[in-house]
Amino acid sequence: MLRVLALLPVAALSASGGPPLDGIAHIGLRVSDPARAHAYYSGVLGLRRAFTAADGAAFYKVSDDQYLEIAPGLKPDDVVRLTHIALATRDVASVRRLLRTPAPRADPNGDLSVSVTAPEGTRIDFVEYRPGGRETEARGQFLEGPSISRHLQHTGVIVLREQLEAVLKFYRDTLGCREVWRLEAKPGDLRLVKLLVPGARRDIIELMIRATPPDAKAAGSAHHINFEVADIHAAHRFVRARGAPVAPDFRPRVNAEDIWAFNLFDPDGTRTEVQDLTKIPAAAVTEETFHGRRAWVLSNGWMRVSLLAGGGHIAEVRLLSGDPARSVNPMRLPHYPTIEPYLYNDARDNPAYGDTPHRWLSSGYMGHLLCFPFYGPPSEAEARAGLGNHGEAPVVEWHKLEEKSDSDGVTFRYGADLPKTQYRVARQVTLPRGARWLRVEEWVENLAGFDRPMQWMQHATFGAPFVEQGKTVFDVSAGGNEHRIFEPKDKSGGYYPLRSDPARAEQFFTMFHPGYGVVIGYLFPTEGNPWIADWQENRRSTIPPWNGQVVARGIEFGSSPYAEGLRKGVERGSMDGAPAFRWIGAHERLHTGYTIFLEETGAGFAGVRDARSEYGVPVVTPR
Repeated sequence: MLRVLALLPVAALSASGGPPLDGIAHIGLRVSDPARAHAYYSGVLGLRRAFTAADGAAFYKVSDDQYLEIAPGLKPDDVVRLTHIALATRDVASVRRLLRTPAPRADPNGDLSVSVTAPEGTRIDFVEYRPGGRETEARGQFLEGPSISRHLQHTGVIVLREQLEAVLKFYRDTLGCREVWRLEAKPGDLRLVKLLVPGARRDIIELMIRATPPDAKAAGSAHHINFEVADIHAAHRFVRARGAPVAPDFRPRVNAEDIWAFNLFDPDGTRTEVQDLTKIPAAAVTEETFHGRRAWVLSNGWMRVSLLAGGGHIAEVRLLSGDPARSVNPMRLPHYPTIEPYLYNDARDNPAYGDTPHRWLSSGYMGHLLCFPFYGPPSEAEARAGLGNHGEAPVVEWHKLEEKSDSDGVTFRYGADLPKTQYRVARQVTLPRGARWLRVEEWVENLAGFDRPMQWMQHATFGAPFVEQGKTVFDVSAGGNEHRIFEPKDKSGGYYPLRSDPARAEQFFTMFHPGYGVVIGYLFPTEGNPWIADWQENRRSTIPPWNGQVVARGIEFGSSPYAEGLRKGVERGSMDGAPAFRWIGAHERLHTGYTIFLEETGAGFAGVRDARSEYGVPVVTPR
């Protein structure tokens, strides 16, 4: 596996006195079939063909300053597709003097240029755009419509190992490029050197180092072009929507430089690399104490998620931001101290948490809880058997099952046995690198040898300060895309069941407060989740330990419309054409999954009109 040897500062290994350059002007590639190449470079990448030069080469516009030159004539036995690299200059005469080339000539586009051959064999043109030249005449044109990028950030040249010293001397010492990064497969086995071209655009030439000459496939990968994008996932959706020839599991990945990237190939096998140059921090899992509770904390440098051992609750989901408002944890944290609910002792803890069946849950309830195997209060018989509100899952001790960290992110599995109700529950939480979302997979298993009814609900509870009367807004796919503001009256609340939109395969809800600059949302399948509920508590409940002080908003989704307990749910049977409970077979194991996401919001944000998953990534459409 390739690894980074060193990351050198831009100032390192700099040269002075090089020619006056502005960056890459264009990259020349040869193709076998111009029509197929056009379908790729224009159809998939969205680059418009601006003009065709006198020699038959088509120029595809990236920006007013950069182009791709696509020339016909590639033969079946040709190995090399890269014809040349053109670097922009504002003073081609100075380039000519420094490099001691023949006098500048007028090229097929009406510009002035000089050429040299680099030690590895690449033709390097130095181009000065001139009045009347094709590029100058095309300024401000051929940029209509979307494209993959407006910055051709780098290209690669093939360098044999014995050529490296001479090649570095040419690019670094003669042209004034500066080495900024290198990669080794193992110590002493240098594979790649990045050289920064002079100019404000910070374009790059990559030296792709080999021990032997490449075959056609390897040459197509090495002689690549690279586009810089601001949002790798938007770029991924862009090329897939335009018919990019890719495998079903094709997606961006964090590469050896710790940046997002993906690769495409044109019809002749020349690689197109797409990169978001934002550095992506590593992801990790740590064991910590969260508000006095034992927790596993997942972090990727952009967001932080805390999972509690007591009850399995997802107690924290927040951005890691320099802005304190955007760093708010939207999840409910009780105003009173909590304990590990599986350690509850009536004699010791009833004075603080009361003596109702809600006491076990209240003692440890934070954020998102799993209501299982029932939703709501227990029956009298269940209470006598030691079961409390929302079932056994949210009060038992959960245990770590597995932890995995790699270049894609972290995955953490934890779960619990439910001895009183004879079930087993487990979750897998994945936090990708460079993401502001996490994916939760969840399983419930019937340990009994008979079929039985059950209720399976997610209870995502948000709290102060993110929840505030008259301000916090809930948007949801159910009910015709409802938009609900939190109850403005003190000492109030309510519970509002909503039928999931049966026309959608995936449901969403979001929550935001205009004072905090962040929206939190959930995406989950309609199958298995026919119900969504909006529960609001605004200092109404006076039972201990709430004592008329709780401000919370719970959004529940899953099997049942009301938090009425399993017996009443079974007796209800259904409502509005949807069941009020589920069946699970003897020794059956069922699965569900959902995505939790965070997004920063700006001035004027008024809510969410739609949210959906595209290739596993949340996409939000504001109102």
